[in-house]
Formats: sequence, C-alpha cells, structure tokens
Amino acid sequence: MVIKGCRTIAEYAIRRWMERENFAERYFTVEMDGNKGTITDRSGDSLTLVYDRYTQEVYIKNQEE
Repeated sequence: MVIKGCRTIAEYAIRRWMERENFAERYFTVEMDGNKGTITDRSGDSLTLVYDRYTQEVYIKNQEE
C-alpha cells in the first residue's frame, strides 16, 4: 500500500502503524494535532496514537496521559 498525502513525518508514521496493525484506512478518519493522531471509526469510537520523534515509534496514548 502506498501512503500519499501526508503532511508530516508524524502523520506518515501513524498511517504506517495503521497499515501494519491492519486498520484499513477506508474505515477510519485520521485527525492530526502535532505528533498526535486520533483515528475514529464509523460508530464514533476513537483511539489516539502518538509519534515519538526521538525513538521514531508510534504508541497508543493511555487515557490517563
């Protein structure tokens, strides 16, 4: 799968994470805010992902953070 239209490295990394974890982009919307991305499904459930530029990894943000 080719990832096009990314505006930042963080967005690219988050979309790559989605691809690796089998989150088909056509079923989700992605909203970016800096290094954080919120993916939302059609029922309104969401998951916040964070790109760490120092480790170059994406992780799921805990609700407590």
